[in-house]
Amino acid sequence: MLISYAQSLVLFATPKTGSTALEYALAPSCDLRLTGAPARRHTTMQTYEARMEARVRALCPDEPELVALVREPLDWLGSWYRYRARPGMKVPRNSTRGMSFDEFIGGYLSDAPPPPCRLGTQADFLARGDGSCGVTMLFPYERFNEAAAYLRRRLETAAVPDAVNVSPPAELTLSPEMEARLRAERAADFALYQKAVAGWDALAARIDA
Repeated sequence: MLISYAQSLVLFATPKTGSTALEYALAPSCDLRLTGAPARRHTTMQTYEARMEARVRALCPDEPELVALVREPLDWLGSWYRYRARPGMKVPRNSTRGMSFDEFIGGYLSDAPPPPCRLGTQADFLARGDGSCGVTMLFPYERFNEAAAYLRRRLETAAVPDAVNVSPPAELTLSPEMEARLRAERAADFALYQKAVAGWDALAARIDA
């Protein structure tokens, strides 16, 4: 997470959406950088709401803009699957090596996900305590470059993020039955992504008008 009090801006580090690249590039232009353990780097909306929001609002001259990127759910899960298949995993029990993508999704959707499949959801990550999405500016991951440009303008910097933590290639074959189950059981994530796409399309139309 990055916070600029001067620019009234909070950037949430949604996992697997290029957040580390943004963090490295933009941190020098921010007042606060939450780093270290994943739970700190990837501070959720509810943690922000409960522990940080009042102070951030008090220190910002304007109502803070809460920014995040969100990824198409199948693409997001594919990135996790590929990332956890890389050699040299620090926590071997989290590795997806030897597991098919179909097995990975099945584990992710199970009542007791095995360690490689314990990921949570993007919708939960960005949800307030009442269940609503707390982000005020939501970018689809496919518009990463536009999101980075927007943040550069807001933070008045020319820093350009480099690619980091890129997932290695892997076969991502998913049965129609498992995909249908994923879409049904994680409908909130698919809806959140569509909200991001629709928001970007509306913004682009205003810019082009």
